[in-house]
Amino acid sequence: MDVTQESVVKRKFIRRSLRRIPQYIATTVEHFFYSLGVKIARQPITWMIGSSIVVLLCLGGLYRFRQEKNPLKLWIPPDSDFVKDTEWLMERFDKGQRVETVIMTADDVLQPHVLVEMNEIIKRVFAMATDSQPKLYWTDVCFKIPIISGYTNHRKREIENDDFFEEEPAAHSDKINFDPSVHAPTKIYCDILNNLPTGCFIFSILDLWEYNSHLILNQTKADIITKINSIEISPTLGHPMNFTELLGGVVIDDAGKIVSAKALKTHWMLHVDFKKINMNDAGNDVGTSDWATVDVLNWEKSFLNQLHSSSEHLKNENSSIKIWYEAGRSFGDISASTMFQDIKKVIIGIILMTLYVQIILSRFNWLEWRFYLTSAGLLCVGGAFIVAVGLCSLFGVPYGPVHSSLPFMLMGLGVDDIFVMMASWEEVLSHQSNRGKPIEERIGRMLSHAGAAISITSLTDVVAFIIGASTILPSLESFCIYAAVGVLVTFLLQVTFFVAAFTLDVKRIESKRNGLIPCIVHKNHQSLQIDPSKTLSWRIFNWLYSKIVLTLSGKIVVLIITAAVTVVGAIGAYHLKQWFDPNWFLPKESYLSNYISINDQQFPNRGNPAAIYISDIDYLNEFPKLIAVTERFNNMTTIIDSIESWPHDFADFIKLHYNQDLINNNTVTIHDFNFYLSKFLFSRTGGRYQKNFRFNNTLTCGKNTPKITLSSISFTFKKFTGPDEWIPAMDNVKLAVKEMNFSKYATVWSKIFATWVTDKVIAREVTRNIMLALICVMGTTALLIAEPQTCIWILLCVSLTLVDICGFMYYWGLSVDIVSCIGLELAVGLSVDYAAHVAHAFLNSKSLNDAEGDENNRTERALIAVRHIGAAVLYGAGSTLLAQSLLAFSEAYVFRTFFKIFFLVIFFGVWHGLLLLPVILSSIGPRSLQVDKTKITKNINRENKEKTDVLDSDIDPQDLSVQISLNTVESD
Repeated sequence: MDVTQESVVKRKFIRRSLRRIPQYIATTVEHFFYSLGVKIARQPITWMIGSSIVVLLCLGGLYRFRQEKNPLKLWIPPDSDFVKDTEWLMERFDKGQRVETVIMTADDVLQPHVLVEMNEIIKRVFAMATDSQPKLYWTDVCFKIPIISGYTNHRKREIENDDFFEEEPAAHSDKINFDPSVHAPTKIYCDILNNLPTGCFIFSILDLWEYNSHLILNQTKADIITKINSIEISPTLGHPMNFTELLGGVVIDDAGKIVSAKALKTHWMLHVDFKKINMNDAGNDVGTSDWATVDVLNWEKSFLNQLHSSSEHLKNENSSIKIWYEAGRSFGDISASTMFQDIKKVIIGIILMTLYVQIILSRFNWLEWRFYLTSAGLLCVGGAFIVAVGLCSLFGVPYGPVHSSLPFMLMGLGVDDIFVMMASWEEVLSHQSNRGKPIEERIGRMLSHAGAAISITSLTDVVAFIIGASTILPSLESFCIYAAVGVLVTFLLQVTFFVAAFTLDVKRIESKRNGLIPCIVHKNHQSLQIDPSKTLSWRIFNWLYSKIVLTLSGKIVVLIITAAVTVVGAIGAYHLKQWFDPNWFLPKESYLSNYISINDQQFPNRGNPAAIYISDIDYLNEFPKLIAVTERFNNMTTIIDSIESWPHDFADFIKLHYNQDLINNNTVTIHDFNFYLSKFLFSRTGGRYQKNFRFNNTLTCGKNTPKITLSSISFTFKKFTGPDEWIPAMDNVKLAVKEMNFSKYATVWSKIFATWVTDKVIAREVTRNIMLALICVMGTTALLIAEPQTCIWILLCVSLTLVDICGFMYYWGLSVDIVSCIGLELAVGLSVDYAAHVAHAFLNSKSLNDAEGDENNRTERALIAVRHIGAAVLYGAGSTLLAQSLLAFSEAYVFRTFFKIFFLVIFFGVWHGLLLLPVILSSIGPRSLQVDKTKITKNINRENKEKTDVLDSDIDPQDLSVQISLNTVESD
């Protein structure tokens, strides 16, 4: 034999061997499940007890159960700058502020009777007490500042002869620039300042009349307008305040003065001690609460109740005056209650799904009413959820708010497995030869068919979720770990516990015991074995596919519709944006949603607050950098609305009172700098900036400032319309600070960055997760099926399903966010099932005509496959949709989003799995794995005989082996 012929023979031999791999895998898997089914059927009670013991043992893991409530550890990448900056700031800012806001609207809020109404509400808030013990009042939780009202100038005779005053002779002739912190004797000034009373900080225009309703009623509209436009110092506190920024919907005259307004804001400032915050006590179950102590949360609860009563009172009076309000706890309360108030819908959906499964599995007679079998199938899902929570808790994986969707997914997969098993059981009983066999063998045959099918889908889902756990989003990572464990355990319980329960149910039916009360025996009942070809589902699928779908015209129509929908879906997917607004968690009719709507309407240009934070740099030598960064921010007029620059005010203060230039003059020492800064922070001009500093020691009036450990420069963003504006804005301000090259740590932080950071990475994360999941689908199916062409078609169906889901998410008003990211992760797992079941059934189907490449053969096998498994796949899809159906009416954004994505998964998954895939397989599908075993046996026997004869011949054994292989290939 020449070399060329030998190489050809070897290639054919390799190809033949590769073709045998799928059959070998299928045979091995079927044999394993057959043996397992026989063992379970022989001792079903033992297997049920053993499975139950394992589930109960996993309950021990709940001892380490931990529900993550800290939003910082749920929704934000742990390695992001925001997390690092937040932890860094909370270590240095041991105290902070929390704002409660009320907006009053009217035709013109600058009317005496409107202001009196607002003033009475404020006074009721001042007087209210909490229901908790000990009772808390406004003065117990408010943020307090020194009251300096009435203290502007000391009598000149008290300070004229003071040595300190003589240090600044220029002040004698410049009464306008007189500042007591500079020109008054330090001891006198600081003694007075240190003995000043403190008052609660409330920012309201009612401050202009010292919250006196009688005084307000005596004002005319002209008096009110005059005060609003002229007074810039708080009469009650003495600090500078811009009262005009509390007005919305303002009307301005030609002189630039406010003459009327439609909205009036009032802010209550609360004190928060970060050291006393425990998120396990203060957090909520959905991880949307803000940082606060329990005392503050209790007061806010009473505050909201008071405002609710006031709002209802105004509604009952049919007044044109309305109030809109929010507190720091509002978002967490409403988002959590919305999530849990729809649990009723979830429970009803589960009940409907249970009844649906009961009806599908049962026949309408007392004997074949499979109540306990249905319950056993659902118990497998519940047991899998318990095991997942127990095992994950044992290994320290926290439970998160999005995990509430896990039972839905497990139930969908578990019920799908039940229907596949029932389809396999009916297939076994459809053969007359199987009906008389022992129950152990029948159960083994059933599981050999069904086990292979559900193992492919389940293990593919497990691998997909394991890969999904590599995400950078903590809540999604935790969810994927729980899902992977849950899916695997669901599969294991279905092939053990459920099969054991199925065996007992079959024995019950054969012993003619009642399906609800097994002690009742129906001796005269005659069970009829229905021919599968006589069932309604068989006839519907047979007619639909033989007369429509698998005809030439039907195939063309399916391909055209699929292509058109894919194009539309691709266009939608291209336009799909990453965008997450936390306000989507709020029901449209909630008080907070109404407040946000009015705030956006009446105060349209007010963006989110932020600040530049700088650690203990060399403030003297790097002061020019502080000036430069604030000037740079001032020039960012397209993204920054306003900035409060203490460096500029401090520089002006020193220039005015000490004739020193901090920016260009090198004569100022660090001692002078700390002296000037102390004067500035205790002055009327700079006192408001004390909150922007943290020192390594106590700041004391009359003494130089201690070393600065942290300072901040506050600013406000413009109002942005979407991620394409706020993400570049966030990046630009961070870059501006970074380019200053401060000697120590410096950053920009805002509470809203938590959302913007997630927005920035979520689109990339979704794309990454989907691509990895698709690779896993391909790899797992290739390993379990080992038939390349089949794997390609499954991957195609899953890919097209995902494209259509993403595209129609756009048309349905969804965007890429943390919720839809989890939904898409689930979509990969569910969409695999529809295609994999049909492909597996096609591979293992065998028609009467086995001629390879015969189109009628493929069409017949495709028809056999959908008749066998199509109803089970459709029933599984229907059960999942039924369980989710009530969520379409949910007020919770999470549930509505899951319903939309699940609906799209089911619709497009069924289309590609039950329509497109049979069309492809019937046209160019692979050969059946059920080849003629007689032919293979004959070839193997002949091959062995010829190898034996080689001992008596002079032919080279290697050449003979190649020739025998060639003959075998040709005969195959």
